[in-house]
Amino acid sequence: MTLFEVKTSRIFKDAKWLQPLSDPPDSKPLCRDSDLELMADFLSDVFRTGQARNLFIYGKPGTGKTVCVQYLQTEINKHAQKTKAPVSALYVNAGRTRTPYYTMVEIVTGLGLKVPNVGWQMFRLKRAFETMLNDRAVVIAIDEVDAVLRKEKEPLIYYLNRQPKTTLILVSNRIEDASQLPERLLSTLQPKIIMLEPYTKEETYKILKDRAEHAFQQEAITEELISMVAEASSNLADIRIGLSTLLSAGLIAERAGKAKIETEDIETAVKSESKIEILKKMETLKKHLEKLRKR
Repeated sequence: MTLFEVKTSRIFKDAKWLQPLSDPPDSKPLCRDSDLELMADFLSDVFRTGQARNLFIYGKPGTGKTVCVQYLQTEINKHAQKTKAPVSALYVNAGRTRTPYYTMVEIVTGLGLKVPNVGWQMFRLKRAFETMLNDRAVVIAIDEVDAVLRKEKEPLIYYLNRQPKTTLILVSNRIEDASQLPERLLSTLQPKIIMLEPYTKEETYKILKDRAEHAFQQEAITEELISMVAEASSNLADIRIGLSTLLSAGLIAERAGKAKIETEDIETAVKSESKIEILKKMETLKKHLEKLRKR
């Protein structure tokens, strides 16, 4: 047997559903119906006039911002295909692209244009994007938008907002990113600001139970243990901590040769996740100190 040979698990059915960044099992985010309906109400004009209300969606990490926005994009594209409406929707994570240039590359690529890795300048990307607007309206969701908001040499959001038939969904962890938008941008962007509240204990339990049913073998974990994790996760206002805890507990039980997850496995997993959170806070503190030193 090789080191990485797949073994039959008595704990897991499909562990991918417990990955913190995984999509919901049935694609639609649980416990966000009213938020999704509100967002859809503001975006529906794109099918009537080609232009809809810009949105600024914010909330703490682990409140479902990304999965909600990605679901909206999917639903827009499905409705456009069904009704043959000239509308395209796409999602970009500016936290990964980091710069206005590479964010723009991902936008035009998402709209179907093949762009070489090198050789194109920003003006050529813009020209290609503007050409695409001749035959369609676009809804562009930019996650972690703070990564490109302050790039003054290339104010990408300002440029996109001034294009016809272009609707923006800006996503951030902090409302401060909206309040700090340049005045000339705010005056034309006029975003509808939507906050996603942290999941309640009951909502957290419902989500974790749904994920557990897809991830674990039948009877590998009790509802009581899921409830315990849900309470701890909701107290921290981050659903991803609950997912990580369940995944860690399952791995701990599996390594111990168990067929069921026990309370001690959950407790060990919580300690492990707590250490990770401490490391994250220490890294944040380190970055803050470095900024102070540069001043």
